[in-house]
Amino acid sequence: MLAELRKEFLYGGRALVRDNALSQRLVRRLRGHELMDDYALKVMGDRLLHRSLQAAIEKLPYYAHITRDFSPVEARQALRELFPIVDKSALLEHPQALYPNGGSKRPWQALGKTSGTTGTPLVIIRSLQSVQMEQAFIKRHWTWAGYVDGMPRATLRGDMVAGLDQARPPYWFENRYNRQLLLSSRHLTDHCVDPIIDKLRDYAPAMMQAYPSTAYTLAQQLERRGMRLHVPYLFTASEPLYPHQKELIGERLAGKIMDMYGMAERVAFATQCEYGSMHVNPDYSHVEILDEHGEPTDGYGHVVGTTLHNLAMPLVRYRLSDRTRWRHGHCLCGRPFPMIEPVTGKLEDRITGGDGSEVSPSVLTFAFKGVENVRKSQVAQVGPGLWELRLVPDARFSQADQDKLLRNIAQLVDATVQVKVVLRDELPNTAAGKFRWVVNEWQDGRRS
Repeated sequence: MLAELRKEFLYGGRALVRDNALSQRLVRRLRGHELMDDYALKVMGDRLLHRSLQAAIEKLPYYAHITRDFSPVEARQALRELFPIVDKSALLEHPQALYPNGGSKRPWQALGKTSGTTGTPLVIIRSLQSVQMEQAFIKRHWTWAGYVDGMPRATLRGDMVAGLDQARPPYWFENRYNRQLLLSSRHLTDHCVDPIIDKLRDYAPAMMQAYPSTAYTLAQQLERRGMRLHVPYLFTASEPLYPHQKELIGERLAGKIMDMYGMAERVAFATQCEYGSMHVNPDYSHVEILDEHGEPTDGYGHVVGTTLHNLAMPLVRYRLSDRTRWRHGHCLCGRPFPMIEPVTGKLEDRITGGDGSEVSPSVLTFAFKGVENVRKSQVAQVGPGLWELRLVPDARFSQADQDKLLRNIAQLVDATVQVKVVLRDELPNTAAGKFRWVVNEWQDGRRS
């Protein structure tokens, strides 16, 4: 009963902050941007970029030496000439300079915590306005499929709506505030999945949100049973969507799949339209694609983004490990937003838990929830149901940090897997300069 009350408060609180009348107005405003021409979009982008750069100079010591004497029309030039490129390592190495208020959150601000796919924990200070804007941008994407508030939807991501040791349904929670069915991705096992399938069929959602890997696991279970579900639209995010996943998901689970590209730092946001094009949202952030020398390129380069809405902690020219390139031309959808090719660069092997089922890399990030004092990490499968958690600790790392990691894995990821913690001085990148956070080194365990 107590657990159910906590869920009621959690999702009720989220609805108050993210799904109120203001959120609906924001979505309507964002939809109006789809009707703008290129010039109007540029003028708006210049104004929003100017606002973010001014906030960065004012609030972050790292930029205090930069002049504020430039206009919105000059904002793009100022960005290129005055602001250096930074990345996650810069945030970790210079927290006093790149975080506001010495890294202390104000009571009216929120914290975004993530380990990301590089396995290095990171905290971002967010304004409540940016939290509302994030939901509004997501909901605008949903409208591209015809979804409106009030339609039933299902969510199959990392929500802890049922305990790992729970052996009987319900393996879900019905969020009555948003007509949302939250399903436990950790119970997509042979023993538990049939009630989930039945519940999903009865609920008949107009759309579903899912990680590609969790949707794929459900599609595999449907295939084994010779069954199909028909969710009209599936919105995927947080992981690469591989062709083999898309094929089976489309055959067994969803009518149309619309992918989304984003990250916890919220410096880039791209959404797939009904014609399959991936559109960068220019009213969300200012995105550059830069080569290894930090110069603009029409070829493949790093995604470098500047936030436009989180004025509590503006990230300016923040370089991601992800790579893509601009796609020229106009989309049949008619929206004026620029297009990019599929994003590459997040290298993750498939890894299996104690029962042999695939574990989502996004679910693995829950192992680092609330954990600090880790510079870098890697999760390696070294045998059936056996993982090595390799850590590069900082000077403050303690046994308590290690114990918390192991508890998180047992409580939030997989209670049956065996985990060995190994401390390292360094975890090397690949020859191509990329880092593999999840690796499968158990050769006989690779799944086709």
